[in-house]
Amino acid sequence: MEEVLKFGGDKKTEEKPLNLELKKELAQIYKDDQIYRELMQSSITPERKAEIIKEKNLSKEDVGSGLIKKMDDQDQENLVKVEKIIEKYGYPGKSMVGEPENYAVWNVIQHSPKIEKYFPLIKKATDEKELPFRLYAMMLDRKLMYDNKEQIYGTQIHSIFTTKDGKAETLSFVWPIKDPDHVNELRKNSGFSKTIEDYAKDVGGIEYKKYTLKEALELQKKK
Repeated sequence: MEEVLKFGGDKKTEEKPLNLELKKELAQIYKDDQIYRELMQSSITPERKAEIIKEKNLSKEDVGSGLIKKMDDQDQENLVKVEKIIEKYGYPGKSMVGEPENYAVWNVIQHSPKIEKYFPLIKKATDEKELPFRLYAMMLDRKLMYDNKEQIYGTQIHSIFTTKDGKAETLSFVWPIKDPDHVNELRKNSGFSKTIEDYAKDVGGIEYKKYTLKEALELQKKK
């Protein structure tokens, strides 16, 4: 693509136009990443649910017991696509594809088993202002949780699934935070609009409770 020249007073600056073809591709990837997760939200309206079912041609099984598999299959397909994009372009950030398409690759990596591999790329994109800091913070928290370490920003809610007397039970809680007494101040300074208490309620549907790392790891052993 040709460069677009911009003029500011007597100073001439150069700015590359957005890659519109890639922007369109990433918009579809972002949509595919979110659509099955949207079906899982308790707040979804019946109308929107019916719209998604029709769009994706889903059976009753797909929407029920098969939903997790549908989402996992889509995640794997998305990962193949974004790895090819990364190989060709590096991280497709704000200056290349605009917003919110610059979030697309981040979302796919966040939902993949390859956070460890691509975390340095996310850090670099954040440092270069191609991604907002809060997305870096969310991936760092998830990486720490996967490493059985305390998270920093309180963005990760962990669920443990167990069976008791033949019935499935789910325990969801905010993964232990390194400095829980100051996490709300840190969240505010990092671009998060909600306190840890509101986040737990609005996103996880739970009441925030402080867990130590030892308690969380013990709960995991019992599942």
